[in-house]
Amino acid sequence: MKRFGMITGMAALAGAGALMVGGAVPSQAAVASSNSVSSSSVTYKTRYFNHSSEGYHASAVLPSTWRSVVLGPWQQRFDDTTHNRMIRFNTSYNPNLSTVTALNRKIAALKKGTRGLHIVGTSTVTMKSTTGQGPMRVSTVVYTYRSGKDTRWVATRYVGVAGTTTADTEISTAGSTRDAKLLGTVLNKATVSLALAG
Repeated sequence: MKRFGMITGMAALAGAGALMVGGAVPSQAAVASSNSVSSSSVTYKTRYFNHSSEGYHASAVLPSTWRSVVLGPWQQRFDDTTHNRMIRFNTSYNPNLSTVTALNRKIAALKKGTRGLHIVGTSTVTMKSTTGQGPMRVSTVVYTYRSGKDTRWVATRYVGVAGTTTADTEISTAGSTRDAKLLGTVLNKATVSLALAG
């Protein structure tokens, strides 16, 4: 993989409608609470990750204050520890699977013992990249589950870039159900701005 030089020309980001399930934005379908942290209270910037001796191999527009944590080769998480929410990337997920197959495998794995699991919805859509990586094939599952006394909201998506349908990248975001709208925004901004050096 090649390292990044300068990434310029961020165009307008896709709207929240890209995280569609059954005609409704899953974050709105999953949550009716108005206690969530406002999307406008989070600031965003381009964050670089997946560093090697050659430089950074990935970037995305992400919350500027979320702490970066390296999980392993090609895997990075950004944590907002004050609100127990995060977004995670695996940019070398499984190029041998389609995004739909990866999605179906994820759902099957979730159904094997995830406590309090509720599948909010699924979708497969085409999204326009703002960094020249598209069109992007995106398959998403939104679900909630029980963690102790809390209900957690999660969206996991599989992304094929440059017109492919392969699950090159897995992106997951998770947090409280009251943060579902914000997390949906974080996920959509990250997806359309994802840039992979190759």
